[in-house]
Amino acid sequence: MKTQSPAAPVFETDPAPVVLAELAVRPLLPDEQARAAELLAQEHYLGASQPVGHTLTQVVQHHGRWVALLVWGPAAVKLTDREDWIGWSAAQRAERLGLLVQNRRFLVLAATRLPNLASRALTLAVQTLPDAWHAAHGYRPLLAETFTDIEQFEGTCYKAAGWVPCGLTKGFGRHRADFYQRHGRPKKLWLKPLHRHARQLLGAVDLPAAYATGVNAHSPERVLPLASAHRASLATALRAVPDPRAANRIFPCASLLTLVALGLLAGRKHLAEIQRYGQFLTQAQRAQLGWPYKAGTRFRKAPSYSALYNLLTHLDPHAFAATLTHWLHAQHGTLPRALALDGKYVRDQVLTLCLSEHETGAPAAVALADPAPRTDDAKKEGELTTARRLHSQTELHGALVTADALHCEPESLRGLVERGGDFLVQLKGNQPTALAQAEAVAATAAPLLPARR
Repeated sequence: MKTQSPAAPVFETDPAPVVLAELAVRPLLPDEQARAAELLAQEHYLGASQPVGHTLTQVVQHHGRWVALLVWGPAAVKLTDREDWIGWSAAQRAERLGLLVQNRRFLVLAATRLPNLASRALTLAVQTLPDAWHAAHGYRPLLAETFTDIEQFEGTCYKAAGWVPCGLTKGFGRHRADFYQRHGRPKKLWLKPLHRHARQLLGAVDLPAAYATGVNAHSPERVLPLASAHRASLATALRAVPDPRAANRIFPCASLLTLVALGLLAGRKHLAEIQRYGQFLTQAQRAQLGWPYKAGTRFRKAPSYSALYNLLTHLDPHAFAATLTHWLHAQHGTLPRALALDGKYVRDQVLTLCLSEHETGAPAAVALADPAPRTDDAKKEGELTTARRLHSQTELHGALVTADALHCEPESLRGLVERGGDFLVQLKGNQPTALAQAEAVAATAAPLLPARR
């Protein structure tokens, strides 16, 4: 005998009135998708949504009777108010966008509507969403978002369910891949944390392993670390760096140096990585950098590895470092507050030191060691001396600077504190007295102590 699906029971008499305390939520089963799509097409003002990426549909029911549907899918690619609320950089957004989900459709069925049902159904759905998403896709999201049309709805049910209003959109909608079209109807953005520490986790330097599946390990390369206005300002500043090339100037010097700077700010550490980074830039981004068209086409070409290499091997690295550092300092509010000090040799002989952002590896300030004077008894500038000079040139107020054991010596650390910074450095045998004292303290007390002045 063929039995009825528990999701769509047949009532012998009129169904019992809906009791809010008796509502339950579950994920939609595969064989119920057609019925859900039909109801959305008939009753939702936007119709049924097209599935894109990871999706999940929840059904809210009362003793087996459907009363509401919620469709969840990928979050919007870019929302300024959302990124400001979380505290995201462009690189963090590209990497962690998968940890956000969007409520793409919410429908309370016409036959069962009654006061407070929408907010109750929404609350129950959000409570079960992380586990349901984990069962379907292998990880738990941290934040939900949605939009309400301000011309038609107040968003009362979202407010009652604890969602946070976070401004209005700019009135654009996706028309096709990488293209948005203005529709002139801004919508209100709502956010709902799915974890009590959602903002801290999404903005943290390192995410817990439980969320690794939702992280894009290969963030979109075309996500630039600077906004358009800052890119234009940087390109203007780099025009002050002299062009050392005698020939082969197809790419302007400033345009190549801007690519190098953007690559460094995006955490690329090798020239090959920077060159590949340029290959992924869009035509609009290439136009802003002033890259030339390919012969006979309307497409702008990206510089080759040899073009970058030929420029950098003849470039005065001190002029480039000084110009880049001056520009970084001139950008109000852009200096990272957690910086790591590290030294590397370039061209096998020029020592380069960077104060870099912990999160991305992007430099906040750069200094190069001065070459050895042409005397027999002179010594070329080493890492410690260069580091002290770098500290003196950098605004460190409120910054935490980390460094390896080489920099654990009184003069350097005193300079950091005098510049308004704090330090966290490794301690090894090169400072035997301090090491012995630290080991004695660690043996009898917790490793983290209040600072003593």
